[in-house]
Amino acid sequence: MPTELFEKVSDYVKKQMSDEPTGHDWHHVERVLKIARKLQIAEGGDLELIELAALLHDLSDYKNYEYDEEKARLVLRGMMGVLEISTDLQEKIELIVEEIQYRGVDTKKPASLEAKIIQDADWLDAMGAIGVARTFATGGRIRRVIYDPRRKPRHRITSDDYLHKKREGTSLNYFYEKTLQLPDMMNTATAKKWAKSRVEFIENYIKQFLLEWEANDLN
Repeated sequence: MPTELFEKVSDYVKKQMSDEPTGHDWHHVERVLKIARKLQIAEGGDLELIELAALLHDLSDYKNYEYDEEKARLVLRGMMGVLEISTDLQEKIELIVEEIQYRGVDTKKPASLEAKIIQDADWLDAMGAIGVARTFATGGRIRRVIYDPRRKPRHRITSDDYLHKKREGTSLNYFYEKTLQLPDMMNTATAKKWAKSRVEFIENYIKQFLLEWEANDLN
């Protein structure tokens, strides 16, 4: 049964994240919440903390604050204060939000089970059909080309590459550079299992994309 705090946080996040065009919107948060709840049933963990962290994990995305992580941290802290979240929960949520960030080869494995579940849930939403849609929507927003055969996937993406050099790649290469690597980076056995079908969808999509790029599907 949702608590009064959950409802308050949920309503606040929904108002703050509506109508975002790249898929980092309220509906993304809602999907991550649903996935996280399913993972909690299978893997355990503090359900209240998982639910609140899922709701808040993208509310102060540092990419929206000129990649200033300290500013994003202060914004999140201020929002949680407005929502009257206890100091103890604030500290735990802040740590989860910090630990789950993807940073290419510099990505760190979260310490707590709750953070591992949120990271897995967030990454699962980056896969499959929705993951494909989000990748191309984001590519359009940042003016990244869809595909260029002359540009090969980068084999080693650092934190700096991921944050500041997104336009040097292509949206199709993004699948190779990040998305297809996520299953091996998953924290929980349940998420690893669920990732398989979503990754297979992307792999099949890429095959079809490349066939159509050369018109080789028209035989």
